[in-house]
Amino acid sequence: MSDINTLKFYVTGITCDACLKLIKRRVNSIEGVLDFNVSLTGEAQVTARRDINLTEIKKSLEGTDYQVIN
Repeated sequence: MSDINTLKFYVTGITCDACLKLIKRRVNSIEGVLDFNVSLTGEAQVTARRDINLTEIKKSLEGTDYQVIN
């Protein structure tokens, strides 16, 4: 059985609910992601079946105006 891992971070550039929807869709497409939450304030948390790092999160948001910070 795999460990469950949680990573907290911030996303900048969020201005509306459509932003949240796009970010959620992209991050949820990462292999192993079980749950992802992000707020309009930019606070984010991802839970996954494996270690997820900020590089993977950043890559999932490439081509958007959103930036991931620790």
